[in-house]
Amino acid sequence: MADRKIIGSLPQKELVKMYATYISEPKAEFFKSIGAGAIQGVRDGIYINMLEGVRKNQPPLKLIDCRTSGGVFNLGHNHPLIIQALKEGIDAGLDIGDHHLLSEQRALLAKQLAELMPGDISKTQFCVGGGEAIDLAIKLARSVTKRRKIISAKTGYHGVTGVALGAGSSRFKDAFLWNFPDYHQVDFGNIQEFEKLIDEETACVIFETIPATGGILIPEEGYFAKIRELCDENGVIMIADEVQTGLGRTGQLWGIYGGLYPNEKIVPDIIVLAKGMSSGIYPMATCSYKPFIGEVFEQDPFIHISTTGGSELGCYITRTMLELISSPSFLENVRKMSLEFEKGLMHFKEDSGLQDLIIDIRGRGLMWGIEFPNERYGIGMTLRMIENGIFADYCGNKEDTIKLMPPLIIEKADVVEIMQRLEKALLSLPQPKKE
Repeated sequence: MADRKIIGSLPQKELVKMYATYISEPKAEFFKSIGAGAIQGVRDGIYINMLEGVRKNQPPLKLIDCRTSGGVFNLGHNHPLIIQALKEGIDAGLDIGDHHLLSEQRALLAKQLAELMPGDISKTQFCVGGGEAIDLAIKLARSVTKRRKIISAKTGYHGVTGVALGAGSSRFKDAFLWNFPDYHQVDFGNIQEFEKLIDEETACVIFETIPATGGILIPEEGYFAKIRELCDENGVIMIADEVQTGLGRTGQLWGIYGGLYPNEKIVPDIIVLAKGMSSGIYPMATCSYKPFIGEVFEQDPFIHISTTGGSELGCYITRTMLELISSPSFLENVRKMSLEFEKGLMHFKEDSGLQDLIIDIRGRGLMWGIEFPNERYGIGMTLRMIENGIFADYCGNKEDTIKLMPPLIIEKADVVEIMQRLEKALLSLPQPKKE
C-alpha cells in the first residue's frame, strides 16, 4: 500500500475509458468535445496540472483555475494552513463523529459562525452539501410559517436534492418530473413580477445573491431591500443562498450584506453556505438562521438529522478557513484584486477591438461573467480558454455567458497572467457577423 501510485496510476487514455465505462460515457465525450478530456493531476495553489494533454503528443496542460468549482477552492488548491489543519485533526483523533452525541467541534464552529453572521442569525445546523442545506432551509421555513408556497428565480440553481430541486431551473428538474404546484418562479431582478406573486400563503423566498448558473446576474440596487420589505409585510421567510457569493467572494464576507452594494446590508432570515466551507478538503455545508425559525426542534430535536453532516474533522478544517477569510487583510486584498480584475475585463470591452464580440461584462469582487452574442460562443470560449491555460466554463442556465471565479488568494501578477491568457482566447474567437 505504501508504494501505491495515487496520481497517474494508469495512462490517461485508460483512465478516460474507465470513466466512460463505469461512470458516464456522455460526460466523458462532452469533456473531450470542449478540450477538457484530460485527467486531473497534481493541484497546487491557483493551478491544476493535468496528467497529459488532450491531443496526441501535446504536453500536459497546466491550467489557472478560474472556475474553482463554484467557489469550493476559494483558498486555492491544498492551501498549506488547511492541509495543516487536516493533519492536526487526524492526529488528534477526529473523525466524522456521531450525530447522536454532543460535539466539541460543532459547538466551536457554530459559535464562530454566529459571531460572523449578519444581524441576529445565530443558530446553525450542519449538512454535507449545499442541496441538503437548502432542503433544510425550505423545511424550516414551512415549519415555522405553516405555509407551503415557495418563490425562487427561473434560472436559479440550488442543488439537485429533493426539496431544493423544485426551486431550481427547469433544466435540472423537468427530466425527473419534478414540478410541483407549491413552487413558483419569477425572473430574477424583476421586482414587479415578484410583488404580484408574494402573498400571505408564501412560506419562503429563496434567491442566490448573484445567480452564477443563471449568468452572473446583478440586480439593481434596492432589489433585495424591497424583497426584505415584502417578506416582512407578508410574514415570509427570506432565504439567501450564499453558497457561491458568501465567504469573501464579493470582497465582503457576505454578498447579501454589503457585498452586492456597499450601502445595502440586508439581513435575511436564513443563510445557506457550502462549497468553500472546507476549502475542497472535506464536504461541509451549513444552514444558519434566526433563533425563532428553529422552533420545530423544540418539539423534537431529532426531527432533522444528517449522519455525516458537520463531521468533526470537517468542522475543524472549516474553523481554520473562517479564520483566514474573515480577516480584514484577506478581504481587503480580495477587494484590491477585484478592482484589478474588473479593470482588465473592461479593457476587453472598451479598448481592445472586441466590442462587437462582448455583449456585457458584469460581476462583483472576484465573480464575473462575460456575455457573448449567442450560446455557441460559450462553448467556443471554454475551449479557447483551456487551450490558453485557463480553466473556466459557461453558465449552465445561460450558455452565452462564461463565468470567472478565480481563487481569492490571487495576487496582481496572477491577474495580469489571467488577463493575458483571456485576451489570447478572446482574440482567437471568430468575430460575429454583422447583419
